[in-house]
Amino acid sequence: MNDDRSQRVIDWALSSGIRIVAIILGALIFYYGFRIIFKQLTHVAKKVGERSDYISVSAEQEMRARTLVGIVRGLILVVTVTVVTLMVLRELGYDIAPLIAGAGIAGIAIGFGAQTLVRDLIGGFFVLLEGQFYIGDVVQVGTVKGKVEAIKLRTTLVRDGEGVLNIIPNGEMRVVSNLTKGWSRVVLDIPIDYREDLDRVIKVIGSAASQAAKDSPVSSFIIDGPEVQGVEGIEGANMIIRLVTRTEPFKDPEVARELRRLIIGALRENEITMGAVVDPAAAE
Repeated sequence: MNDDRSQRVIDWALSSGIRIVAIILGALIFYYGFRIIFKQLTHVAKKVGERSDYISVSAEQEMRARTLVGIVRGLILVVTVTVVTLMVLRELGYDIAPLIAGAGIAGIAIGFGAQTLVRDLIGGFFVLLEGQFYIGDVVQVGTVKGKVEAIKLRTTLVRDGEGVLNIIPNGEMRVVSNLTKGWSRVVLDIPIDYREDLDRVIKVIGSAASQAAKDSPVSSFIIDGPEVQGVEGIEGANMIIRLVTRTEPFKDPEVARELRRLIIGALRENEITMGAVVDPAAAE
């Protein structure tokens, strides 16, 4: 009897036992192989970013890469453990068909109950994957416009101009306008008294703007322009002269302040009168 039991144990060890060990070892090799591949890809991407004149891997981009790698690695781990568990149970003689059927039904029920959560997670994954915007970008999502303070897998945090922190589910982002993607824009509308000589005014403003681009504390921030586009409109006794320029991301406030300083100084030096707000009551 003992000999028969020992023989059965030996037979099982030489068949199912070896297969279980092979399954576990194969799963470990598979999982750690993927970990090595992901680590090498991240390392190569970082080196390329450091050496390239066109690619810059910032701390934010590196953090996103690590987040994506962690997500994919976690999914692979869950799938690997599940498959290995089912295969081992089958080798142990258990009927795994009911387990698979039950898992399918449970998955369907969870899927229906967590549609919003799944949609937010998928949306967050693609926000991270595609780099649609970064922390610090100014974006507009629906009626919310502000600066991105955090990007999470399920939500994005945007603080608007009034200081309110808006928590936006990633699955709700249908149309996102990135106002600082790659560069920012300065638009200055300068009111000038309509009695001034238009050509002279444009020349003076253009000269002051050129000084900002060539020799000023913000010269290195200006990508293109500044350009005086001409008369944008007429408001009462004022003609509105529009000036536009492109700047490095987030540098538009500094450039705009310097442009205003130089333009006001040039207008005063040339005795050009800026437009004044007319009081309707005084006009009567």
